[in-house]
This record gives sequence, structure tokens and C-alpha cells, in this order.
Amino acid sequence: MAMALFAASAMPLAAQDSEDDYDESIRMPIRRLHPEREREKARKKLQQELDAKNKPQQVDDDAWQDNSQPKGKKKDNRRVVGKTTLPPSTADKSLLNELLSKNYDLVEYLPSAPKRLVWLDDPVAESENELLMQLSKTSPQTGVVRYMPRDVTMSNTENAFYAYFSTDGTHVQPLRLRVQYYADDPLQFNDIQFQVNGFDYSYHVTSPRRGKGTGRMIWEQSDQVVQPRDKDLLYALSHASWVRMSLVGADGIKHVKMLTEKQIRDFYSILQLYRLLGGRIE
Repeated sequence: MAMALFAASAMPLAAQDSEDDYDESIRMPIRRLHPEREREKARKKLQQELDAKNKPQQVDDDAWQDNSQPKGKKKDNRRVVGKTTLPPSTADKSLLNELLSKNYDLVEYLPSAPKRLVWLDDPVAESENELLMQLSKTSPQTGVVRYMPRDVTMSNTENAFYAYFSTDGTHVQPLRLRVQYYADDPLQFNDIQFQVNGFDYSYHVTSPRRGKGTGRMIWEQSDQVVQPRDKDLLYALSHASWVRMSLVGADGIKHVKMLTEKQIRDFYSILQLYRLLGGRIE
């Protein structure tokens, strides 16, 4: 009976027991279920602070200064490399300014348009021996030397178009342009039209010669001194990529012929040799 009463009197006391009733010095601290999470947060926060301190300062393109610098404080023109703070070098500034000053716009390059060939007094690059390799040197009469392309003759029974000149040992005689037409159909040409690299040139025949060949064949020929008005044509014939030549007849009929690469080279060699030996077109 005494034990039952003691137990009954003790139960209310146990129900009213609280940690607040204890002295503050002996209260138990609050225990967290996952203390490692708090350590991880603290570690990340510390790392963020360290990263913020070591982060390079933003550099202004124009002034090389930190724009975030508060007003009233001395400018800090240092840059951070790892954990070492160094001032920007003069070479770095020059390199950055050079890169910023460059024009990075895309440039469209177009091929240059072809131009009409006109007379130029450019220097002769070849020697006399080099030019003579393309030409023939004959003596039609005593004391006279004639220079003309190889594989052509002055026979009226051959079709040909070329330039030539002669020397008498002392003087260079005028440069001449010769046209030979031989066919069974009379043409009676007085003008010649040229297309050189797509540009038009004209040549007028002042005193053509005509005659009869064998059978039905006829010949027509022009042999004239090159005049100053013909200088552009002569230069174009000797520096062309391609040439189309049209002999214009009396009735408007044209005899059209494309010049060969050899004919163009022959014009060049004759003109350069003529100039090299002192010849002039005046």
C-alpha cells in the first residue's frame, strides 16, 4: 500500500519535469542531425570569398583602370595574376591598343577591270641577242640590214601581217607595218579593224597595191610607215592576249582572221628591238 502511494505521488512530478527547470550551465546543447552539411556550406562560403579576392580586376579599354573604383580613392592600376599583383606593362598596353585600333571589317576584293592598251615608253628588258632569237636578219642590198619575223616573206603570193624595219649601219629606218592578202576573191580593202583584248582599234590604208596572181588568184598589199597616230595600235598588238583582225572591203565585206600567239610575240620582238637600236615613232 505504501509503495502504490509513492508511485502515484511520483508520476505528476515526472510529467512536469522540463529542461527549463535546469540551470543554464547544465542545459544540453541542441544537436543537429547533419553537421557535415553546415561544414560544407561554410567551406563554400570561404572559397567564394577567396575567389572574389583573387579575381582579376575589370580593365577599361580606354583608360586601363578599374571603373568600379569608388570616387575619391586613389586609382589602383594593378592587375592580378594568380596570387601576385603586378602593374600592366607598356608592352601590354601597346598590344591592346593595337588590337583595338585595327579595322576588322570584311573587305571585298574584286578583279580589276580590263583596260585599253595605250602606248607606254617602258624600258626594254631583253637584250639584242634575246630578241634576235625570234627574228630574222637579212641583207636585201649592200649596206642594209632588215629585221623581220621568221617564217614570213615579202612575197605577194602569201597571206601575212607583220612589222619590220631596216638599218643602214648608221641610222635606224622607220618602222613599217605590212599586210599581204592573197585569195581568189577580190577584197579591195582600205581599212583594217582590230579587236585587242576586247577593245577596238582602227588602221587606215592610204596607198594599197593590187595585182593578179596565177589563175583566179589576186593579191592585195599594204606597206606603210607606222605613224604617231598608230602608236597605241602597235603597242596593243605587241602586248595583247588576243587579237582579231578584220580587213574591210569596198562593199563592206570583211575578211576576219585571229592572230596567233607567235604573231603577237613577233610584234613584241620587232618593236622592242627597234626601240633598243634607237628607233623612234615620230
